[in-house]
Amino acid sequence: MDSHADNSPEPALLIIADISGYTRYMTANAKTLAHSQTLITLLVESMIEQAQAPLTVAKLEGDAVFLYCRRPRDPATWAAIRADISRRLLEFFRCFREKLAELGRSNHCTCHACTHLEKLRLKIIVHSGDVLFHRVLHFEELAGMDVIIVHRLLKNSVKAGQYLLLTEVARRELEFPETMKFQNSFETYEDIGRVQTGFHDFDFDAPAAVERGGKTFRARYRESWRLYLRLWFGPFAGRGNFQNLPSESSRPGRAGFAVLTALLTPIMVPVVAVMMVFRSLKTSP
Repeated sequence: MDSHADNSPEPALLIIADISGYTRYMTANAKTLAHSQTLITLLVESMIEQAQAPLTVAKLEGDAVFLYCRRPRDPATWAAIRADISRRLLEFFRCFREKLAELGRSNHCTCHACTHLEKLRLKIIVHSGDVLFHRVLHFEELAGMDVIIVHRLLKNSVKAGQYLLLTEVARRELEFPETMKFQNSFETYEDIGRVQTGFHDFDFDAPAAVERGGKTFRARYRESWRLYLRLWFGPFAGRGNFQNLPSESSRPGRAGFAVLTALLTPIMVPVVAVMMVFRSLKTSP
């Protein structure tokens, strides 16, 4: 394998945005599993769209996004961007809630995954440390103890469902509104020891306002139609690599559901297209 490594670690901010909440509510139904994958894909895509410079997506890890920001060694340069990164972290939660609300408004499916969208939660883990960047073929890989720490922190003792968890060093480097309160905590891991942390529980924050109207009939219809097509043709997109989907998602079950979907497509797609006209009219402001 052709690889190149630089032995000089760089300071970096490490971020993992992880979607959780489906596992307990999953069934072994092929339709539910296919739709859960599609819905999580849409949520992950919405988060990636928010990951703009100076944040960089390192990789997708199942239903999580691993991001980083190279930390300038010059304090003045870092001071100029730290507030922007802090704001972007909060934007992830806002965009997640808005995308969840949008999917709920547009989705007319009654399967287990689609009717339990509100069970999904977002947790973001942030750590700061030294990272070794090295290339393997055309991939940039991140290595080092601090990369291990931020991943270990995904398994923590925080009881909240939706939260921002920062290590003490990351908390010192970022700046959030004074009204945003963090609860002090700590985690202990074998071979790492005690990691001092703090977290903000977003479950206690006011929920995002759900838009009840305002969009044109055309916009509402297009929104619902696009989601329906992605859900309907989800079985043909492959299983993907979502860690929260249980192992019961067997290939024979997927194949059978895909065949049934193909057979029903000529009937269901035109019928649903007409039904959505009436549903979109009913939700007129």
